[in-house]
Amino acid sequence: MVKTNKKNIKYKNKTIKKKYTKPKNFIFGYGSIICSKSRIYTGKSYVGKPIPVELSKKFGYVRVWDCKKTDRGAFLSLKKTKANSKNINGILFPIFNNIKSFDKREKGYKRIKIKINTSQKRKLIKSLNEKSIPNYDFNIYMYIIDNHVLPHKNCYISQRYLDIALSGCLEYGIDFAKKLLKTTLSWKGKHNKVHWKNDRNQKTNRKYNVKNINHILIDNLIQETIPQYFKYRTKT
Repeated sequence: MVKTNKKNIKYKNKTIKKKYTKPKNFIFGYGSIICSKSRIYTGKSYVGKPIPVELSKKFGYVRVWDCKKTDRGAFLSLKKTKANSKNINGILFPIFNNIKSFDKREKGYKRIKIKINTSQKRKLIKSLNEKSIPNYDFNIYMYIIDNHVLPHKNCYISQRYLDIALSGCLEYGIDFAKKLLKTTLSWKGKHNKVHWKNDRNQKTNRKYNVKNINHILIDNLIQETIPQYFKYRTKT
């Protein structure tokens, strides 16, 4: 058994990198996990380099705001749909034997596996930079919801959480961040009202504790992209 001292961890990581030159398992991240600091907090050194991608609407999912836990606010989720699906941007990143760490992070979601084992399926995933989608068979894990619960006054869209997702998107450019906003549904919650609060001054979970976020840039980006919802954002 390999002891978990610093030298062995460093050596262990090197062997993992060599062994998994063609990783088989990837996670599709579409919310706060897009942010590299937040993702590494969960996956430690056992995650590979991400590829910014766009998932075709032919997979049949939409990104929505959902209240999977009413005491923790609304989170971005994926919901299966038979109509009005959209292309969804996010990241595809390899994982190495640490899926349980992400299961713990995504408690309340359902993890599914999609086998990408044909050229037709690979064509449904579009790389948004110079990195290519793997040209061999691989699996994509996604965290989805079964029962969609719209945001409401006791479970609002959290600006702190959205800041993390958008700061991650900005690692790939302004257009990538705007695409997340444009392709997310359920900004209007119960009773057709927007339940969205600027809660930046509240304490947050460590996995969302990302410093040096450009709030001015993010607010300008949101106001430019979805002004019809941003105007209803209130303070906590």
